[in-house]
Amino acid sequence: MWLLLLLLVLLILCGYWALLSNYTYWKKRGVPNPPVSLLFGNLGPSLSLEKSIGEILTGIYRNFPHFLYVGYYKIRQPAIVIRDPELARNILIKEFNSFHDNDIELDEKVDPIGGKNPFVAKGNRWKISKSQVTPCFTSKKLKAMYPLIEDSVRKLIEYLQREPEAMGPDGLDTKELCAKYSTEVVASCAFGLEGKSFDEPDPEFRRMGKKIFSASPLTVIKFLLITIFPSLTKIFKLKFISDEIADYFRNIVSATLRYREENKVVRNDFLDFMKDLKSKPGEVEFTDDDVLSHTLGFFTDGFETSSAVMSYTLFELAANSDTQEKLLIEIKETLQKCGGRLDYDTLIAMPYLDAVVSETLRMHPPGLLLLRCCTKPFTLPPPRGIGTGPEVSLEVGVPISIPIYAFHYDPQYFPDPDRFDPDRFSESNKENIIKGTYLPFGEGPRNCHGQRFGLMQIKAAVVSLILNYEIKVNKKTKTPLEIDPAHLVNQPKGGIWLNFSKRTI
Repeated sequence: MWLLLLLLVLLILCGYWALLSNYTYWKKRGVPNPPVSLLFGNLGPSLSLEKSIGEILTGIYRNFPHFLYVGYYKIRQPAIVIRDPELARNILIKEFNSFHDNDIELDEKVDPIGGKNPFVAKGNRWKISKSQVTPCFTSKKLKAMYPLIEDSVRKLIEYLQREPEAMGPDGLDTKELCAKYSTEVVASCAFGLEGKSFDEPDPEFRRMGKKIFSASPLTVIKFLLITIFPSLTKIFKLKFISDEIADYFRNIVSATLRYREENKVVRNDFLDFMKDLKSKPGEVEFTDDDVLSHTLGFFTDGFETSSAVMSYTLFELAANSDTQEKLLIEIKETLQKCGGRLDYDTLIAMPYLDAVVSETLRMHPPGLLLLRCCTKPFTLPPPRGIGTGPEVSLEVGVPISIPIYAFHYDPQYFPDPDRFDPDRFSESNKENIIKGTYLPFGEGPRNCHGQRFGLMQIKAAVVSLILNYEIKVNKKTKTPLEIDPAHLVNQPKGGIWLNFSKRTI
């Protein structure tokens, strides 16, 4: 009896030691780290959806103000939070070859569509995917798609004109309004379709978009597993793009390509660019699944990210009436100079509009952090800087986190960071922003390749909305805004509810 009890105690002690031993990794290397939970390291609140990972890492960033970087534990795996903007830029640009993969895992054999997306792809597969899709976002290609954007903006304004809730006491759910618009844009620019988001209560195209980014516990848990437990993606055969969604869009892409080839249709949209790429010989075969992967990547980037940024932009304009009035003046003056119609070049050249969107991206970046992985042994400077102690060697596989949200709200880089101030990004001020502290789209070779398209569709809609409507915050909006950890892209708890009152021009 006593022997069995002794063995049980020994087993418990051995198990405890095994759990605890890995948490000495950073202490042995002289790297500070916050206290850990025995089972969940430092990411426990993300698993219970109390906080997003970005918020957790922002807290770690703020608790160690005198260090270049801080260790933490991604459950039991040692990981790093970068606190120094120069070091962050070195990782993203100068030393890119040592950190060229995103710290996210999708098995291409299990999820051939999601696994080929440039955001997920690794090594040589990433280089191939990036080289395929980057030429689709040149200025020439964006100008060709601009008329399609204008048509979607027209549908947005016509929808508001017949929507009584826009001026009613409850206001409009602006995230849903922006999602309808983004769906229409992507349906037109990526698939050559009418999204019907403004015409039908629940169109199929919009419904499929919701399924990809739904805030359901299953979707969030799946994404957390892909992010925090990448090894489990193969064991459980996890997919980011389900078979239902892949089959739906595969049928659309195949039917559209076939129709265009048979009828010699040219729309100058994303699918046309993909069709041209497929027809050209290359070192690597460009398959139908490659076309589908890139087109769905265009969909996910343009749909969720752009609609989130657009809704935050409208909120900040509604909450800051002086900013809204200043932007309205710029819009009217610009229209007067260009004969009443904005083209692509004029739109992107509007300085105050650009400053408004840039400041929105500072306060509400769609992604709160960048995730990289050490792909080649690398030596970091001492945690407190050169000359303060020994350097630290990073092994292949160590996750690297660059906390975008923490940099954007650090008062040493952006004074009074909770204040919405577009003048931070005026022509005279934006050159003073320290490089590496403003990263809404990332930086370096793995930055967001579709950022210019996203900005184009956001700016085009904002210009037309401000020109036609005075926008105010509805009382249903919970302020100050709080990040909802149940969403994959930065969204506020309770949504954004606004009122749109028709201007008398």
